[in-house]
Amino acid sequence: MSTSKPDKTIDELLAEFLAAQRVRLSAKTYGKYEGIIDLYKSYLERYWPDHSGKDYDAVTGAGGTYCGTYGAKDITAGFSEFLDYFMPHKVIAGNETMKAAGTVIKKLARWLVAQGYTQDDEVMRDHLRETARDLPASQKLLDDLNDWLDETGPVRSTKQLEGHFFIQRVEPKQIWLESLLSGESEIGPIPVPAHVARACKVGWDIGGVVARTRTGWRLVEVWNISP
Repeated sequence: MSTSKPDKTIDELLAEFLAAQRVRLSAKTYGKYEGIIDLYKSYLERYWPDHSGKDYDAVTGAGGTYCGTYGAKDITAGFSEFLDYFMPHKVIAGNETMKAAGTVIKKLARWLVAQGYTQDDEVMRDHLRETARDLPASQKLLDDLNDWLDETGPVRSTKQLEGHFFIQRVEPKQIWLESLLSGESEIGPIPVPAHVARACKVGWDIGGVVARTRTGWRLVEVWNISP
């Protein structure tokens, strides 16, 4: 992605973005923005999107950081992974924080374009809009599933699979999963409450444990859900 102002670092761009938000937001809302930007910076420094281990070694070996070295060309590189993976898998937070993450990243993306730091990317805009909508919904589904599993008690099984599963199919009070690791292409039907089934979306990633019992497949544990 090209940029008309490549001289500012990510640290400087994010500080400028927050300064622009401070004058228009309440103190409470600004605090949410600041918290999400801190999380995004933590993600960038941990994962170095679009940069190799050699880049990491060279920059950090000279005492540098990702956000203090790279600029507008790289600031958007982690938007998708931050929302799709980092927030649902690495951050323990409630629906309010997950909703704020989508809102802040969408606002940041629009602000970067408006300021001339990045070019408009329709595909990214659509993806951010969809993820911002689905991220809090997926975390509510996680809470609802865990509440239901707590109520149903332990499951006796002959076979258990642990890992990540795509939601393959959804029907009233039933879902089918596909394992990303074991090769099981269709796990189901798995009974779930009607409101849980309605909240499930094909393609979402469920991390947890499923079990084959004498009466069929069951969910045993759910650790995380990402859209």
